[in-house]
Amino acid sequence: MKMLSRMLIGGLALSGAIILSASLTTSAFAAGHAFVGESQCEDCHGAKEAAKNYLGPDGQPTNPVAVWQNDTHHTKANAALTDDWGKQVAAKAKVDVTAADASCLKCHATGAGTDSALDPGEGVSCEACHGAAADYVKKSIHGEIADDAGKMQIAVAAGLLDVRKMEIREANCKNCHTTERPCVKPGEAPFGINSEKKIQHWRSTIPVI
Repeated sequence: MKMLSRMLIGGLALSGAIILSASLTTSAFAAGHAFVGESQCEDCHGAKEAAKNYLGPDGQPTNPVAVWQNDTHHTKANAALTDDWGKQVAAKAKVDVTAADASCLKCHATGAGTDSALDPGEGVSCEACHGAAADYVKKSIHGEIADDAGKMQIAVAAGLLDVRKMEIREANCKNCHTTERPCVKPGEAPFGINSEKKIQHWRSTIPVI
């Protein structure tokens, strides 16, 4: 009986250690992720992906990178820092928009202030919306999710933001699109997630998983 008890206790202790180890590994894995830049996204999400029935803001077939390249998040994010309004705001807020840790850059240049900061020329890049991609960029992690909830869960643990869920998409957008920021223009309407058609670059019907 004593031997059985020892075996049972030992087994429980081993199980506990395995669970703790798995928990620590998962926590460490999900704690922080590096940015990789748009070029690594373009490898798969560029022109060759148009055949996957992705629709753009005009409702016509396209690919995600093409939409981003023409979107103001990319084309005007940096210019907005130094145009007339940007200069006024920077002066009033006493912010140096050229500094890597400036409060403005965190919304206008993806990854600014981090060890894996991207080229500011990318502006608001793919990873601002989808999460820093170093740990999920491999096709084997996020490229085969399709509509598989289990694969989505693995990718999310690796840093992917599940933007199929509107509450996650809205919360992420509102990190920057808030009327509390100093650069809000007079009369500017509050951010609304329903204006998302302006940046559409996904299938017309995508089930939440």
